[in-house]
Amino acid sequence: MKQSALCLALCLLPGLAWADPPDSTSSRAAALAVDQAAAAASIRGLEDQTAQDGNQLANLQGAQAQSQQRLIQAEADLARLLPLMQRLSSAPASTLLAAPLPPGQAVRGIALLRGVAQAIANQARTVQTENAQLAALITAAQSSQQKLVQSATIQAQAEAEIAKQIADARQAEMAAVDTDAAKITARLQAANKLSNLNEAVTNLVPPAASPAKLTMGAGGAPVAGSVVQRFGAATLAGPATGISYGAAPGALVTSPCAGTVMFAAPFPSYGLMVIADCGHGDSVILAGMSKLDVAQGQRLAHGQPIGTMQGFNPKEPAHQPRLYVELRQNGAPVDPTQWLNGGLNGGHSG
Repeated sequence: MKQSALCLALCLLPGLAWADPPDSTSSRAAALAVDQAAAAASIRGLEDQTAQDGNQLANLQGAQAQSQQRLIQAEADLARLLPLMQRLSSAPASTLLAAPLPPGQAVRGIALLRGVAQAIANQARTVQTENAQLAALITAAQSSQQKLVQSATIQAQAEAEIAKQIADARQAEMAAVDTDAAKITARLQAANKLSNLNEAVTNLVPPAASPAKLTMGAGGAPVAGSVVQRFGAATLAGPATGISYGAAPGALVTSPCAGTVMFAAPFPSYGLMVIADCGHGDSVILAGMSKLDVAQGQRLAHGQPIGTMQGFNPKEPAHQPRLYVELRQNGAPVDPTQWLNGGLNGGHSG
């Protein structure tokens, strides 16, 4: 199943071969950006599979840890009763009668000890059950980990082809950058006016007199994975002004809009970050990548790869890197959930 998916993804790439170079460098760069977006979309299924396998392994490892704790507790409870269990198993009556008790109390004590013996037997069965469950979880986790490694390997093979395509297109795309946008960013950086995110967005993205309404689902998820923190969720810094994805390791991060890269560099407290001007007063912020594939002033196609998440680590197979995403309208954060909850085609509506 996965091999056929890889074949489909890789076989699609030659079909995305570029036409003869047009006269305009900008036109050629735009065509290359669209090719990259199509290539990234073609392997999203592979990245989704890696994310699902990672989630499954994380869940199994969590269940395994809980089962291990229950087993440790059950064994400890059983160990405390073991000496009594050994004496009761050989001579329950004489064990009690050895104590200087009145006959009535001795009879009641025998009945009580028989109840204790039953409790000990039940505890022993609990230990056996937890042992069996733990063994099953360990086996399932090992199988899931092998599946995850296979998924990550197939994904990496497909992404290597796109990385080569991006590298090949780099010269043409950088020759067609919006020089005015690049100069604005350079000037603000030199003036140290890009240390605060709010100020950065305000200075980099021009407002619109009447912002257009974003179409539901038009952005598309920028990375394979699932939302792990929603807009408005409680954080140490207050309600979250964006959403966070638990991403597939090594997944490509794609632009949820067509537009212009206004910032692409490390940013205080955010790591590697991209701010893109989507037009109509809208901007999108994506942070948490381990590698960037775009630069200031670069024109973006919708769905074009802009960076890559941290790669698969065999020592932490269930680890999911996090991508932070904000949507802003005239500089104010808005909930991007509905805009991102869709496919890769769309845009603004009036």
